[in-house]
Amino acid sequence: MKQNFLKENFALIIGLGLPVVLVLSFLIARYLPQQNDEPPSYELVFSVMRYDNHSPFHVDFFVKDKKLYMKLINRKEHEGANVRELFIYTGQKESTRKIHYSIPDHLVNLQNEILVKEFSAYLIDTNSKSPDGYELEPASYRSRGLLGELFGSSTGKYLHRVKKAGGRSFPIADYGSEFSYGNLSFIGWIIQSGQ
Repeated sequence: MKQNFLKENFALIIGLGLPVVLVLSFLIARYLPQQNDEPPSYELVFSVMRYDNHSPFHVDFFVKDKKLYMKLINRKEHEGANVRELFIYTGQKESTRKIHYSIPDHLVNLQNEILVKEFSAYLIDTNSKSPDGYELEPASYRSRGLLGELFGSSTGKYLHRVKKAGGRSFPIADYGSEFSYGNLSFIGWIIQSGQ
């Protein structure tokens, strides 16, 4: 009876089964090679803008001669300050950590270039591509995908990623506010650390 069913419905079985096999083949061909990609070897330094009513300065960062500096600008009396928070993304651990930096206590006059002492042991490369070929991919909305839609996995959201051309991408772990995804600014890659 089973053999009769297969013979009578062979075309129907092929018609229904072939698209499923093709979709699975495409998924395997697309995602399986990427699973072998090594995570980024170089740590990514980035900043995120935060509005601050208490800071006397607007704070921004820049790299000069591979060293990280802060730039301070006095804020006006009745305005808040735009302050940048510093983060390091470590691809090997797929983690992000916030760096708490300090502003010198005694500023004789407001300087445009102040070395960030928490980064004094680091050398930073400002090329958009890291020495091992990774780049910061701007935030874009990532849906749950076909499998997520079918099986109800995690919801879509905006994510920044570190990606190598033709390879796997690594999402940057949560670094605070869900509303700060548009404020992330690339600073560079740590190419040498004294720590």
